[in-house]
Amino acid sequence: MRYTEAQMSSELLDQPECTGEPVKVFICSTPRSGSYMLCRHMINAGLGVPHEYFNPVIMREIAPRLGLDRSIEGLKWRCRSIWDRLPFGNADRVREANFLARYIGALIPRRCQRGIFAAKIHFDQYTRVLDNPVGRKLLDGGLFIHLFREDLLKQAVSRNFSYVTGRWGDDDAVSTPPSAVSDLMDPTGVDRELKTLADEDRGWRVFLARNGLSPMSISYEQLCQDPPGFVAAIARRLAIDPGTLRRGYSEEGAPAARDDSTLPSKSEVARRYLDAVRQLHGPRPTDERPAESPARAAPRETVK
Repeated sequence: MRYTEAQMSSELLDQPECTGEPVKVFICSTPRSGSYMLCRHMINAGLGVPHEYFNPVIMREIAPRLGLDRSIEGLKWRCRSIWDRLPFGNADRVREANFLARYIGALIPRRCQRGIFAAKIHFDQYTRVLDNPVGRKLLDGGLFIHLFREDLLKQAVSRNFSYVTGRWGDDDAVSTPPSAVSDLMDPTGVDRELKTLADEDRGWRVFLARNGLSPMSISYEQLCQDPPGFVAAIARRLAIDPGTLRRGYSEEGAPAARDDSTLPSKSEVARRYLDAVRQLHGPRPTDERPAESPARAAPRETVK
């Protein structure tokens, strides 16, 4: 089933209570990198119920079902600052950590499939929600998957579209307030998202390196070529026979999102951005090279 983000947050995917210690899988991603596609393939194969559990928006949706609606009231989940390092602590951070411990304790037992708890996490969610002792305990001992996108410009254009329209899923539902500044052809929005995405992906790479972690690593472009093959690779890393996974799920031929004739196409926005960069910095380098010195193709990052 092609689950929407709303369905992933609902009781539809709640599982029979898991009483043992779960195997943990964490998808370290950035927005518009295919992470929800990977989640859907894992759910349909029977490898956990991965979702964006540590996005504050989704936490507020799920908390009432866990009996935590009162506990989450007033929590801001602001980015970390120097004030959080003061010896007397920060009352807001203490409240957030206490809530997080209760949230994790109530969430995991009902969101394990085949004894696996899986979550996808964007880097800003790690820094705002999980960069604390409670979060570090959760992450300890997990299998990490680093998911990135080779074409950063397309990713930035896609993310800017989502901010402007409020549409983040492939079901065309508006899940965040549309931006008041809605000029998609303005190159400054794309440039902002391009820099932000590069910084967030760098953040994950530094986090993984500093913690001595050896993640499975795959690009969105590679994942699109063979999602079941990568899910099978995850199973093997978890010492699960891929032959025991549920099969048959595919997103080939899925209906495209509804066209909005009032919006420019993403390719138009990308061209406008490149034209603006060229006007500012001069002609861009070309991919064409002299015939007498053919360039050797750069190696592609593969699953580890």
